Amino acid sequence: MLDIGLTTFAENPEPTRSDCHAWSASPLYEMLSLVAGIMPAAPGFKKVLIKPNMGSLTSILATMPHPQGDIRVNNKETGRQACIVIDIPVGVVGELEWEGKIYPLEQGRKEFNLN
Repeated sequence: MLDIGLTTFAENPEPTRSDCHAWSASPLYEMLSLVAGIMPAAPGFKKVLIKPNMGSLTSILATMPHPQGDIRVNNKETGRQACIVIDIPVGVVGELEWEGKIYPLEQGRKEFNLN
């Protein structure tokens, strides 16, 4: 689809146009919520839970829009070692859940080197 100049999912094979309906947004949300693990943990998204599920991926860089600003997760894994950098906006708190352990998150940037 990118090769023919589309920027959203096509609804039909060629000839087509780039129509962006609600179903085409689902893969993006699934990547953010399931793979990067960025999820609301309180009403109004006042708290965030970050619980990455990388599968066979070795890195992911994800940004989720939030009413207070962007939430960013940069996760790089090498074997059993993971370097996770998380940025959350002012006024938002949260938790990182990694291999059954909970790490608190405050506003701003936090770097974790986990194994």
